[in-house]
Amino acid sequence: MRTFALSLLATVLMAQETQAPKPIKLPAHKGGSLTLDKALEERQSTRNLTGPALSLDTLSQLLWSAQGENRPGKRTVPSANARYPLELYVVATKSDALADGVYKYSPKDHSMLKVKDGNPETIFGSIKGMQPWIPKCPAVFIFSGVSSRMGGNDPQRKEAYTFWESGAAVQALLLQVTANGLGATVVSGVDLDAVKSAAGLLDDEKISVIVPVGRIAK
Repeated sequence: MRTFALSLLATVLMAQETQAPKPIKLPAHKGGSLTLDKALEERQSTRNLTGPALSLDTLSQLLWSAQGENRPGKRTVPSANARYPLELYVVATKSDALADGVYKYSPKDHSMLKVKDGNPETIFGSIKGMQPWIPKCPAVFIFSGVSSRMGGNDPQRKEAYTFWESGAAVQALLLQVTANGLGATVVSGVDLDAVKSAAGLLDDEKISVIVPVGRIAK
């Protein structure tokens, strides 16, 4: 009986391990050919976005630009006292190399972990008042922050630092979007609490903005 119970437990643990999602290692970041001046000149908000899906190489560049490490333990975007309160997600769809889902970016090892099934249509399409062009985009980036990671005892100050850092990260993403010949728009005028729930974010996270990204429709 004891042997049977141990065997059953081992089978259950193996099944759980098999079902658990594994991180997806992203390709190494590759430098682009567009100068910073040119990217600043060409950056603009674009809502007329379409597919096809973003490649893993493109996702790698975009995620790294917004939150990746450019030296050990330090990121492309400045953070007060290097506390790094931000979390970055991307909701992707219709990719040959990537299953539909909500993916969380890990700057430390430049990888993504699938945290929930879904796509922009299912995650954003059911939210009341959602702008109709957003669920049609092939990728939507979600910027959230955990302000409790910041030092000090003033909650308003900690939240302000978190949102300031989010702004810097968003701009880094937008410039890389432009350098890749893509389009994007920063969106905050939607029910961000509903987005948080639909995307399966953690309780202590607060979304600052979402950024739909895609090819610019002709």
